[in-house]
Amino acid sequence: MTILSLSLSYRNTPVEVLEKLAVPPAQQASVLTRLHAVPAIDEVVLLSTCNRVEVYAAAHGPAEQVTQSVANIMGAHGRVPVNEVLRMGRLRVGAVAAEHLFSVACGLDSMAVGEEQIVAQIKAAARASAASGTTGPAVTGLVDAALRASKRARTETTISTEGISLARAALDLADAHVGGLAGRDAVVLGTGSLGKFAARLLRESGVGRLTVASRDQERAAEVAAAVGGSYLRASEIAARLAGADILICATGSSVPVVRADQVQAARARAGGRPLLVLDLAMPPDVDPGVGRLAEVTLVDLSALGQHLADREVPDQVPAVRAIVAAEAAAYIDRQERAAAAPVIAAMHAQLRRLADAELARLHDRLPDLSEEQQAETAATVHRILRKILHRPTVRAKEFSTGPEGLVYLEALQQLFGLGAHADDTRAIV
Repeated sequence: MTILSLSLSYRNTPVEVLEKLAVPPAQQASVLTRLHAVPAIDEVVLLSTCNRVEVYAAAHGPAEQVTQSVANIMGAHGRVPVNEVLRMGRLRVGAVAAEHLFSVACGLDSMAVGEEQIVAQIKAAARASAASGTTGPAVTGLVDAALRASKRARTETTISTEGISLARAALDLADAHVGGLAGRDAVVLGTGSLGKFAARLLRESGVGRLTVASRDQERAAEVAAAVGGSYLRASEIAARLAGADILICATGSSVPVVRADQVQAARARAGGRPLLVLDLAMPPDVDPGVGRLAEVTLVDLSALGQHLADREVPDQVPAVRAIVAAEAAAYIDRQERAAAAPVIAAMHAQLRRLADAELARLHDRLPDLSEEQQAETAATVHRILRKILHRPTVRAKEFSTGPEGLVYLEALQQLFGLGAHADDTRAIV
């Protein structure tokens, strides 16, 4: 089988299209099930974040046909024409797909280079895939290897401290907009990894009153306790906005949860007090009409992306790229060697079966041989067989890691008549 990915991100897809294609947590099981039902897809994981939607699949058959099926499903989900999905999406196959996920995990492909939230998001994607029964050793191994690369990058370099997360970038903008965060009244809507991080950063910035809101009141209480704030249900947020200076939104909702009429009513009660709304969600949590209200400033991911584009690239990026390249090469080498193992095992087993069959016939023809003589003839035949197989085995392992490794393994299957084992020997990179 082959690992392939179809990626749509802020690099190649307009925000308004990403909004449609984004898959909220509540819908992931359904989309994963549909992807896994594609006959050529053996395993699949879906990564949907605030600035990317990516499908990674272990599949067999032509990559273009698999990609067409993936694009059909994702297009139907987001009500985006499939030709648009194919035009904007980036197909990567084999080693290139693996290295891309490694780069994503290390924060190199993020809007905020070096950001750490992507690690939690990849782990969440893997859990969702496992819960839906759409994963297996190939995809799990790929994700685990990507997370190992990320751990190396964040322990061996300063990319995490040099880089800036989306939440941190949002707070930089907020700090400049409101003239300092100290003592300000802030509300965080959402208790996922991004919402939790934003709440922690707000507390570290010295905000005054801090409120955490979520559809899950227990979860809101847990996060609020960790940052020394108060909590409420998401449905109660409208009344709370009357006294807020800053609202940060980062839920997993598939529809806007902050309506323009709610904010307008809250601002009326606040006597025209300015409000900064930072929408970090994908799809957006905030009705675009909020940005047109008097004394309300709405900053969405597009505006945040423009702010981040002006930042210098962290100095540690080259070092992280080197780690990605090394870890990807090691992963690919492991997969290529693993692909050779079933072919080699099948070759050994087949020749052993032939040798044992011939030994049985020989012993039938020579019934006067003692048990000791039978054992000695069997040992001699198997010793010769091991010597004959030694060189092909060594060469198979060596050639399997080369650029023509799959071709060599297929030739070996044909030479030894191992076609019955073909399904067990498809390389995954």
